[in-house]
Amino acid sequence: MTDTSQRLRAEQVTLGYDGRRIVHDLDLAVPDGSFTAIVGANGSGKSTLLRGLARLLKPQNGAVVLDGKAIHDYPPKEVARRLGLLPQSQAAPDAISVADLVARGRYPHQSLLRQWSPADQAAVDAALELTGTADLAARPFDELSGGQRQRVWLAMALAQRTDILLLDEPTTYLDIAHQIEVLDLCLRLRAERGCTLVAVLHDLNLAARYATHLVAMKDGGIVAEGDPVTVITPDLIEVVFGLSCRVIADPESGTPLVIPRLTSRHLPERKPAP
Repeated sequence: MTDTSQRLRAEQVTLGYDGRRIVHDLDLAVPDGSFTAIVGANGSGKSTLLRGLARLLKPQNGAVVLDGKAIHDYPPKEVARRLGLLPQSQAAPDAISVADLVARGRYPHQSLLRQWSPADQAAVDAALELTGTADLAARPFDELSGGQRQRVWLAMALAQRTDILLLDEPTTYLDIAHQIEVLDLCLRLRAERGCTLVAVLHDLNLAARYATHLVAMKDGGIVAEGDPVTVITPDLIEVVFGLSCRVIADPESGTPLVIPRLTSRHLPERKPAP
C-alpha cells in the first residue's frame, strides 16, 4: 500500500505505449523532501514511470496523485506550477538565446493579468547562476555543446520554482565534474528550499552517494526501495542488472560502492600501484 500522505504518488499504475505495457500495477509514494533516485537496467521502465509521474503519459490503469488529486484532473499549467520536469530530450526553437529559453520556465506563472515581473527575472537569473550558465545567457542555444545544453535545460526547469522536480537522466552529456555539480545542486535544492527531487540515474555509485531514497526497477516493477545503504547489495545488483559484484563502503561518503567482478581474461597487464 502507498502512503497517502505523500504529495506525489502512484497508485496501482500501469503505463505503456500503443497498448504495450511497460510499467505494471506499480505503487510508489515519493517521500516528501527526498532526493529519490530511480535505477534499473535499460528497458526496466524508469523513464516511463517518470513520464507518468510528470503527467506526460496517461496511465492505462490506476492513477498518479499530486497533492491529493489525480494529476490528470489538473490543467497542465497548474501541474507546471507545482511540478518541474527535465525530460530526457527536448527541442528548442531555432535561434533562441539561452536567456530566452530559460525564461520559458516562467510560462506557467504568466496570465493575462500577470505578465513578466521582477520576480520572474530574478528566478531566471538565479537559475542561470545555479547551473553555471549565466555567462552563456546571450548565446544562441543551438551553438552550445551537449553538456552546456543539458545545463541550460536544467536552468529552465529550475526557473519554474516548483517544490517538486523530476529529472530524467540529468547527467547525460555531462563530464564527471559537471555531473557532480548537478547532483550537488540537487542536494542544495533539497537542503535550502525543501524541494522533493526524483531523478532517473544510470550511475549506481552516484545514485548511492546522492540519493536519500533509492528505487530499483526491473521489468516494469519495483524490486526494492529505501535507503541506498540497505537497498544496494550484491544480491540486488545480480537480480536487477545481472551483474556479479562486490559492494564496499565508499571511502569518501560511506555510501555503497559497487565494484563489478572481473569477467575478462584480456585486461592489460599493470604494475602494482606504489
